[in-house]
Amino acid sequence: MALVTWAFIGLVLVLIVALVVVKLTEGTAPPPPSPAAAPAEAVGAIAGLPLQDFDAAAAAGFVSGPTVLAGQPALTDGGHPEVVFVGAEFSPYSAAESWVVVVALSRFGTFSHLGALSSAPTEVFAHTPGFAFDGATFTSPYVSLDGVDLYGQTLSSVAPAGYPALGTLDATLSGLLQRYDGPGPGLNLPFVDVNNQVLSIGDATGVSPGALAGQSLGQVAGSLGSTANAGSSAVLAAADELSAAVCAGDGARPSAVCASTGVRAAEAHLGLPLSG
Repeated sequence: MALVTWAFIGLVLVLIVALVVVKLTEGTAPPPPSPAAAPAEAVGAIAGLPLQDFDAAAAAGFVSGPTVLAGQPALTDGGHPEVVFVGAEFSPYSAAESWVVVVALSRFGTFSHLGALSSAPTEVFAHTPGFAFDGATFTSPYVSLDGVDLYGQTLSSVAPAGYPALGTLDATLSGLLQRYDGPGPGLNLPFVDVNNQVLSIGDATGVSPGALAGQSLGQVAGSLGSTANAGSSAVLAAADELSAAVCAGDGARPSAVCASTGVRAAEAHLGLPLSG
């Protein structure tokens, strides 16, 4: 009986030590590295895209993508319509949608300090290039952006398992995701909300990551003016749709963008009021 008692005590001590070790190591992984800066040449190429490239992409046709909302309170910041992007660095769909957001909003303002990322090699459509918004700024007289990369790019080496959280959502963003992100316990990312009028969620973004996967950020940026490239054409067509949603909320400004053939085609496709 004494041997059994001591064996039981020893087992309990082993379990206690194991629990202490797990507790001490849990969450002690080093912070994920910050994404590298997006190449200035790629950002400049996007900002310099001519209107006719967007118009040609719209003429080639739109695919299923954003959802149009009705009767919702406007989402604004400083009197301007607001675009919300919540994504994950590991996600190829977030990477693909980041192109749509950057390309579209570059027609209304200027980005600084964008990061460059590539989706996780363990996910479908591995190595899809995209933009990171952590630390980036966007300035515009027409529209504002709240961009958040919620999860990192590399699986955690310590408990808890999975992709590490890069931050938390504020009350406004949490409320938007609870209202619009759909049923289920997990988030369906990426999540894009334009003025509570147009939503793009999950894989319903209009751009397949498979058309971008395996390329560099510079390669995708350099091909955006080619309608012969299916991925590039899809990015510009989806950017026309996001532009149309912004134009619907900012008084159709700037007129050169909002009255363009591509944006008007996107408005008609989405059922939004015509700009200008």
